[in-house]
Formats: sequence, structure tokens, C-alpha cells
Amino acid sequence: MAWTKRLAAAAIVSLLAAGHAAYAQDAAPPQPATASAYLTQNFSFHALTPEVQATLAHANLAAVPFTKITLHTRDTATSPDHPQPTTFSSAVTLENAGQGLVRRVAAVQDDKGNTVATQVELTYRGYFPLLTQGIPPQAKTIPPVQAARKVLRFDTGTNGHFAFVYLYGMTGGQTAQDPGQVLCDSGRRYSASQIHPSMEGQALELQCRIIDSNGIQTDKVTLAYLDKYNVAVTLHTHNDQRTVDSTIVDFSVH
Repeated sequence: MAWTKRLAAAAIVSLLAAGHAAYAQDAAPPQPATASAYLTQNFSFHALTPEVQATLAHANLAAVPFTKITLHTRDTATSPDHPQPTTFSSAVTLENAGQGLVRRVAAVQDDKGNTVATQVELTYRGYFPLLTQGIPPQAKTIPPVQAARKVLRFDTGTNGHFAFVYLYGMTGGQTAQDPGQVLCDSGRRYSASQIHPSMEGQALELQCRIIDSNGIQTDKVTLAYLDKYNVAVTLHTHNDQRTVDSTIVDFSVH
């Protein structure tokens, strides 16, 4: 039975990685039933803890106005140890998961077209993480999911400030005693077409700080919140290990 479970897990991992990486090759991605069922079951409102569900239900959040968005980014990374830039690409799918939630699947490929990582998330409109899972390309079993287990603060833009303060833990692990935080300040507004010509409406710049349960700032992230689609996309990330600048090279709404 354990061997059967490992085979099933490996199949789902492969389908998730291969299916979404296909966007980077400008090919129609396969829609395997097992991968779709896995995402729906494990990255949806009903996969959240009762405490988090209650917070979202009380907030009475409106759904995003799209069914699916696909985008492809060209990414440039630099680091203190390797000042010579390295390039890679990401094929990203954003799916409407209801109640303001967005399911995000990103397949990252190196400059030779090899998938080096797949990340699956359930977020609030692209900027507050609720469920996060990283999947290495050689994974034989389903990796653990980092899950928000209780929301202490959920501020979606009062006076230009966004805050998500939450207790979290990994699958099968204990809940951290101290909270993680996502703290964002809004900046300038500009035409979303400056990011990509296919984008409509206005974009709002969000400067966000990611703080772990030890109170350490792990990342600084620049997002563009797209008013037309009610979702945020990542343009820049920075931490002690590296800095990544992302350029959106295609964008489609379904």
C-alpha cells in the first residue's frame, strides 16, 4: 500500500510540473484529471482550517472576475556570491478559487528549458499566502504544505496598508508559537499596459515585507495589483541570497 501511495504521489508531482511548464513552450498544457483533482482538493477554501475559513467567511470577500489567467515571465537573478546575472523563466497559472481566493501554480525553468521547481499556492488575490507547497522536479512523494492555521490580522487595504498576520505550520507539524507576517504599503498608480500591453486598467504598486515566526524579515517583494482583475503579480523579490527581477512577456485572460 505504501508503495502504491508513493507511485500515485510521483505521478501527481510529474503531471503538475509537466502540465504547467508546457506554457513556457507555447503549447497547450495537458489537463490531467489527477492533477486537477489534487489542486481542487488541497488548494481550495475547504482545505483551510476551520479558523481560517471563519475569518474569510466573516470578511465576505468577493470572487475575482476571471476564471483563469496564464502568464509567462522572464526572470533575471543576481546574488552577492554570483554577480553575473542568471536567467530563467516561469510559467504561471492563476485560477479563480472563489471568495477572493486565487490558486497559483508556477513552473520555473532554467535557460535550457529544464523545469527546476514547481510552486503551488492558495492566496488571497495573489498577495496573502494561505497554503504554499514547493515541489522539486525529482520528487517521488508529495511534499508538505505550509498552511495558515489561524489569522490574527486580515487588513486588505485600509488607508493604503495591507496586513496579514497569521499562525502557520507544515503538514504533520506543530503550529509556530509566533506569527508570520505579510505587510504591504501601496505606492504609485500607473497604467497596467506598462507591465504588458495585453493588461487592461490600472496597476497599484505594493511594497511588501515577508516576516517569519522568528520576527526576521526574509523577503522584500514588489507586486503590481491589477485593478481590472483584482489580483497581484510579482515583479521583484529581494533577500540576503538573491535579487530577482521579473518581466511579464505574455499575459492571457480566460
